[in-house]
Amino acid sequence: MQLFLAFSLLLLGTSLTSSQPGQERGVKEEVEHLKEGLQHLETKLEKLERAFFTVHKARSFGSGSERLYITNGGEGDFETANSTCLAAGGHIPSPKKEPENQALQSVLKRHDKSAYVLGHNSVGYTNWAAGEPNNADGTKNCAETDKEGKWRAASCGGKHLIVCEFSFIP
Repeated sequence: MQLFLAFSLLLLGTSLTSSQPGQERGVKEEVEHLKEGLQHLETKLEKLERAFFTVHKARSFGSGSERLYITNGGEGDFETANSTCLAAGGHIPSPKKEPENQALQSVLKRHDKSAYVLGHNSVGYTNWAAGEPNNADGTKNCAETDKEGKWRAASCGGKHLIVCEFSFIP
């Protein structure tokens, strides 16, 4: 949108500097044409926003979660999962309420695998398995969740399904 506005201003400036006294009407017509184009783009953007939020609300209604959990089917250690998620615009899952944990759990059940979670970021909500988090041997600096939705302390070097969390509403 900003690029379009900048291009429009550039065209307008070029038209104004090259106009002759008899071309004044052409400049006004060009400005009106640009205004109409901008209005058309704004209308399309509003429709796109409504469509996006309709889909998001429908998806949220079905899962009970405001967050989307997606896998690319790959597996990796914590660093690989984290960099993959960041590159995709998401992050390692950090469920903050039960419906979010259930949405993540459904992905893990479909793939019959476990995944990393950021349990320390889940303020007010956790789903640690009995006796967890347990890092008695000092080697478990990460957390994983299984297909039952239970969290456990884990080594950051283990291979797990790469699942990323995306949030459309801050």
